[in-house]
Amino acid sequence: MSQKGVNAQYRRTDGYVYRLTVGEHLLVSLHARGQEPFYALTPTGALLWESLAEWSTLNELCDRLTSEYDVTRDQAVVDVTEFLEQLESLQAVESRNSAS
Repeated sequence: MSQKGVNAQYRRTDGYVYRLTVGEHLLVSLHARGQEPFYALTPTGALLWESLAEWSTLNELCDRLTSEYDVTRDQAVVDVTEFLEQLESLQAVESRNSAS
């Protein structure tokens, strides 16, 4: 993930939609990018994806993860950072710097 600073905010793009199908959390590409038209998410990934409907900071996403799951803050930072990196590689998330 590119270094965006402490004020970085993230939001999902409109290139993917989330579907829960037969117990599977899926991101479905609307524009047939690459070889795979969809990607499986873990339940934590699905929670983070839903959180990304609005602009969110890394700290806000970590707060959401630690409030819903039994995970340490340090592990949440690692997990959220890795998830955002994966979404960036799919062009499924956008980022901006905010002064607030």
